Amino acid sequence: MRNNATPKRKKTFNQYLIAMILGFESGMRISEIVGYADRIKPLTKEQVSNSSIKILSGKGERDRIVPRPKRLNQKAVDSLPLTISRRSLQGFITKLGKKVLNKDITFHTLRHGFATHYYNKTHDLRGTQMLLGHARIDTTTIYAHVNPEDLLKRVEEVF
Repeated sequence: MRNNATPKRKKTFNQYLIAMILGFESGMRISEIVGYADRIKPLTKEQVSNSSIKILSGKGERDRIVPRPKRLNQKAVDSLPLTISRRSLQGFITKLGKKVLNKDITFHTLRHGFATHYYNKTHDLRGTQMLLGHARIDTTTIYAHVNPEDLLKRVEEVF
């Protein structure tokens, strides 16, 4: 960030950063972070414990627990609820993806990244389903990309 950034711009950037950490490192939906109309309330610091975050009535009206990112420090928690809008957050992510990755991404891409990364490290499809709050396991299987080389290595380990 430039040295001449105003305090308001810095606060807004910090809120974008907090939202990105929550999206990628906890798999939270944009609506679970900043809220959605009157149906979903924004994330508050009361929902955050030392090791987890309680997601209240997200999509599908199912509560769930997700991990608290290690990088979500107390200062970030104290800044909840975030005051940025869904639209500005989505716009920020879209512009950032284009500028840094030269790709069209959405905030939901961060959630997909969380799921793929978790699944590839653990091969725990049911755990991935629970963390994402999916009602159906077949919805979660899109993250279970099978690499043939990894599959062969696992078979060799078994036999």
